[in-house]
Amino acid sequence: MTWGRFYGVGVGPGDPQLLTLKAVEVLRKTDVIAIPKSKLERESVAWEIAKGHCRPDVGQIEIELPMTSEREVLEQAWESGAERIRRLLADGQTVAFITLGDPSLYSTYTYLLDKLKGKIPEERIETVPGIMALAAAAARVNLPLAEGDEPLLILPSGEGIEDYLGFPNLVLMKVSRRLPEILARLKDKDRAAVLLSRVGHDTERIEWNPEAQRPDGKIDYLSLLIVKGAVGRAEEEN
Repeated sequence: MTWGRFYGVGVGPGDPQLLTLKAVEVLRKTDVIAIPKSKLERESVAWEIAKGHCRPDVGQIEIELPMTSEREVLEQAWESGAERIRRLLADGQTVAFITLGDPSLYSTYTYLLDKLKGKIPEERIETVPGIMALAAAAARVNLPLAEGDEPLLILPSGEGIEDYLGFPNLVLMKVSRRLPEILARLKDKDRAAVLLSRVGHDTERIEWNPEAQRPDGKIDYLSLLIVKGAVGRAEEEN
């Protein structure tokens, strides 16, 4: 049997120009793109970023990933997705699983990879890093994530944030569900923050020192907070 090659490709946060040269090279030569998608999505954000770099005749499979915290449901979805990919690889096809940001940071790719290890040859697996949303966000507002010997802490949500407010540099991912609570905690400690949503997309939004009470009541799922000791109001200087 001649196995195909499996790639986990980070496509960055949103701007198709932020894909690495390596990612573009892989996308152009791959036979099948594995696209992560939840039931709630009409279109995959990762595919919208990557499709301009793929061959017009590239094959596509959607890997359905339910938006749930139920481990049993998730395990079943990962097993099912991994098996679909394994069959394609066993057929000699090259498969690229695309993921927002970087494949090694809070990505479903790592769960699929875990299911595939031991079932396909290790040398047929390659992970292609991508620009993380937090790096793109910091660049977008011209803020350092950390300086000198300062620590940087990345939290997957705002849960338990009060335990980490002593860190000089914080990045909070996936803040949409807990944003009012998070902002209240930051205000109590006189910490400043900038909220960025859909970095690199046409609908990108940047809010310096955001307010907990929001007129529309909506926070985009693809939102993060950069928290510093004191964030300058850059828009007032421009």
